[in-house]
Amino acid sequence: MLIGCLCTQSAFSQTVDEVKQSNAYYWGEGIGKTSALAEKEALATLINSISANVESKFTIQSETSGKDVKEYVSTLVQTHSNATIKNTEILSWGKEPNVHVFRFVKKAEVGKIFAEREHKIKELVTEALAADAKYQVADALRDYYWALMLLRSLPDAESIAMNIAGKEQKLDVYLPRQIKTVFKNLDFNVQSKQTEGGITHCTLAMTYKNQPAVNCEYSSFDGRNWSVVTAAKDGVGSVELSGDAALHTNLQLHIEYAFESDWNIDNEIKDVLGKVEPVIFEESSVTISLKPVGSRRATTLQDAVVQNNVGVAGQARNDNTNSNYLSLLQRVETAVRTKNYESVRNCFTADGYDMFTRLVRYGNAVILSKPTYSFVPFEDGVLARSLPMRFSFSNSRRAFVEDVVFNISPSEGKISSLSFALPQDVRSEIMQHEQWDEYAKLAIINFIENYKTAYALKRLDYIRSIFSDDALIIVGRTLQKHLGTDNAKYPLSANQTRLTQYTKGQYMKQLSTVFRSNEYVNLKFTDTSVIKAGAGGEIYGIQLRQDYFSTTYGDTGYLFLVVDLNKAQKPVIHVRTWQPEKDPDFGWYDFSVFK
Repeated sequence: MLIGCLCTQSAFSQTVDEVKQSNAYYWGEGIGKTSALAEKEALATLINSISANVESKFTIQSETSGKDVKEYVSTLVQTHSNATIKNTEILSWGKEPNVHVFRFVKKAEVGKIFAEREHKIKELVTEALAADAKYQVADALRDYYWALMLLRSLPDAESIAMNIAGKEQKLDVYLPRQIKTVFKNLDFNVQSKQTEGGITHCTLAMTYKNQPAVNCEYSSFDGRNWSVVTAAKDGVGSVELSGDAALHTNLQLHIEYAFESDWNIDNEIKDVLGKVEPVIFEESSVTISLKPVGSRRATTLQDAVVQNNVGVAGQARNDNTNSNYLSLLQRVETAVRTKNYESVRNCFTADGYDMFTRLVRYGNAVILSKPTYSFVPFEDGVLARSLPMRFSFSNSRRAFVEDVVFNISPSEGKISSLSFALPQDVRSEIMQHEQWDEYAKLAIINFIENYKTAYALKRLDYIRSIFSDDALIIVGRTLQKHLGTDNAKYPLSANQTRLTQYTKGQYMKQLSTVFRSNEYVNLKFTDTSVIKAGAGGEIYGIQLRQDYFSTTYGDTGYLFLVVDLNKAQKPVIHVRTWQPEKDPDFGWYDFSVFK
């Protein structure tokens, strides 16, 4: 037995010596009473070895605010350690309490790890540029800033460049400048202000490059405290002021750009942003007058939103019937403002009132401003678009602005359902498909809005009803051909692997747990693309970039749905896939993956 141990140690020692004498490896060794302690020490010395060799390449050194450079660079290198571990070879010998562990990795592998992060940075910049062009301020700022922070964790950061609009740009210069440009192009005004129950509610008009900002997140200071982060939508935001704060003449806003509450979306980003010295942008602080702007400016923005609502939702009706609908909705508005919900029970069908009570329980619901409705016939009802509302939550530092769409049943004269409207730019993208008739485009918008709302209002029964019993539900990076399901309509191509697949029952069980354990769930959709299947009538493949927010969890990824809308009021989802990032081989799931 002793001879065996000695021989093993001798063989390992020879390998260790070879590694130590070679210039092709980084290595570290540790001795501990247990394997875990020895491995931890070996990893620490390995990281120190890497740090010592790349320290001179970290231009970030000069900005460490007095921190020990060696310690700071080691901290930055540790943000790559999870990737390093995957490529590290381990040798161990000895027994407790004298365990030896030797870790080593090829220098070329470490270079690949740095290159992977550089690739991620460039992907974030690409996403930010696309969001910027679509006036999606929150998405653009988040991706620009996260790219900048990841950049600061790399050696030779000043040499990393990418081609942007035909010009090679050094990212360490370009990203801070671009973030400042976003702030410069933002404009805020108080559109209306009203005091109720000691609380002053201000509706904000937000423009970006002189267009309504599709989204923007911010917090406000009332003279005593900073508010929760509020997500504005389609050029409309809100601020609440209490007590003497309402007497102030100016309002201070902080435009969100670090998005710390979203760091859990990505473990790598969470690790890096928690360790890299932050960059502070003073331009994110904005002071505006609390005096509402003149009617001309307010009307201009409101008209833009209303015209877009009509333009992307079909031809609005303006007959006398609309006055009856308007009276119905005004009763609902009064009930929300006074919190006397029972008083409007007779304004709803049974299902509609159930959705309404779920809505008013969804956060502290506040109506932002006096709405201007458009009424659009669809199926057997009329869609009244829309009532701007703000929702905040007791256990969250986040609030959401949503436009509520009401589906009115003319035969009953009651509201049969309601939904959260898609952003105006998403609706516009769908309505631009000239090859589809108006009904088909409205059906797609209506479906996505109902889908989004069902998750927010935790309508598990509705979600269960719209998924096919044999629906293909996939979460993961890639697909493989044999999934244990007989789905002849949507067979899978080969050479896609590593996935998590749920049956409908498993997915519903998971959703039930999510709904029970979270005060709120909110889905935000951007970057929409819709493709019609070649056969089968009204079957569509819908791609959506999805931001998922909940009390305990958040992520960003790419959603793909295959939905049968032959009966628009009874949609059937056959495929639902989600991927955290676009696949390097085929990008975003679409019909081509299921050939």
